[in-house]
Amino acid sequence: MNNPDDTAAVNRLLAFGFQPGLTPRRNAEYATLVDRCRTDQDFARLLHAAARGFDLTVIAVDPRAGLVLGATAETQFAVSVTDHITRPADRPIAALAHLAIAALAYYRPEDLDDPSHVGRITVRHVDEMVERATKELERQAAEADTDDGVPADHPDLMQLWRYYQRRNPVSSTGDDRAHSKSRHALIKRVAEYLADNGMLRRAGKENGGTYTTTARYQIQVRELAGQQMLGQLAELGITVGPDGSPAFSSPEITTALTTPPPSAERGE
Repeated sequence: MNNPDDTAAVNRLLAFGFQPGLTPRRNAEYATLVDRCRTDQDFARLLHAAARGFDLTVIAVDPRAGLVLGATAETQFAVSVTDHITRPADRPIAALAHLAIAALAYYRPEDLDDPSHVGRITVRHVDEMVERATKELERQAAEADTDDGVPADHPDLMQLWRYYQRRNPVSSTGDDRAHSKSRHALIKRVAEYLADNGMLRRAGKENGGTYTTTARYQIQVRELAGQQMLGQLAELGITVGPDGSPAFSSPEITTALTTPPPSAERGE
């Protein structure tokens, strides 16, 4: 039979885990419980059992990030793009923004396993990365001469980038703010959502908004790294320059993006 004190301690650890902005470094009790979970197998098993009771999974118990929980399909704690992007027409762009932020922050596989790595992304660079990815997919489709313009090995990404291309990167309002339906505004909304949930930290306003990654986000992305679409983005040959801007190995893509299309308004 479980010790009632242990049960209370596990529930206390779960309560800390439900606060995504809190880390063990900021709370001594949290740090003690995390350390106990990492050294006491019985306590760890009790934690996993309690999480299953909420239809949650324990992704990691990390001294930097704390308790990182994952949602199953059955849990009421699950969050999807539809929960923070209300307009259906905006959701494909938001989904690409989530993927691009992860790919840009951890464009080298070894970064996901390096506890000292801190990714840095900006709204403008995320938009550039997705735009360049769409150009690369277009090039691949043209080379393959497919009937519908969709490379057979990237069908999911192709459907999303078609939405992306139809939206202006920055459409200014009367007072020079980015229009709420522009790509930059939607990327900003996704980045702010991640910041509010302990995945990113706000680091400045340059390039539409600058953010750095947290240990919690690194762990979450590491769990997602094997998923098909994140892998597809990585396969397109993304590299990152010294200023954090994305670059591609394909010279055709670099040339194609030298001059913006007339319909796209540039700038911040």
